[in-house]
Amino acid sequence: MSQMPMIEIHGADGESILCDGITVAKFRHHGKDEAARNPVSTYRELQVKEKTSLFGKPRSPRQFTALLVMSSIMSLTVDENGKAALEAMVDGFGR
Repeated sequence: MSQMPMIEIHGADGESILCDGITVAKFRHHGKDEAARNPVSTYRELQVKEKTSLFGKPRSPRQFTALLVMSSIMSLTVDENGKAALEAMVDGFGR
C-alpha cells in the first residue's frame, strides 16, 4: 500500500484544507487556526457547486464552493485549480 502524498489546497479568505494521508484538517486565518480535523476513513462525499453572480452567470474568474463531507463538514471556496486538487485528493482516499 503506497502512502498518499501531503496535499494542501488554498481557498479564499485565508482558508485551506490539508491532507497528510491519515487525516484531513481545515485551517482558517492563513493556517493559524485549526477549525476541524477528521480521519480520512470518515470521508463520505465531495459536493462542488459553482458560484454565480447575482444574475446567475458564472463569476470571472470562476469560483466554486466545495463541501467535503466527513465526520464533520468542511467548506472551502476555491478556483478551478483548487477544485481539481480537491477532486484528486478524494480520488486518492479510495486507494
